[in-house]
Amino acid sequence: MKVDLKHLEYLSKLKIEDGEKEKFEADFVKILDFVDEITKLDLPEEYKAKAVPLSELRADEVQIVEPCDTLLNAPKKKDGCFVTPLVVE
Repeated sequence: MKVDLKHLEYLSKLKIEDGEKEKFEADFVKILDFVDEITKLDLPEEYKAKAVPLSELRADEVQIVEPCDTLLNAPKKKDGCFVTPLVVE
């Protein structure tokens, strides 16, 4: 099986270094072959993934919550807002 690494890089937004391309392609082909083997297994119905029909999903319900109620379980809060760790510098 041939893998189009340029297209894969584009889709995944990854940059595969030139020295790693052969190993990456070989590993990726092994993964695809393994997935192909799994799909050929004759498994009981309860082990197979199934999509849930939209008719079985519950309807969205709007819940009006007081702002102070949403902060009750917040580990840290300040001036009516959640305090979170800095994730971007």
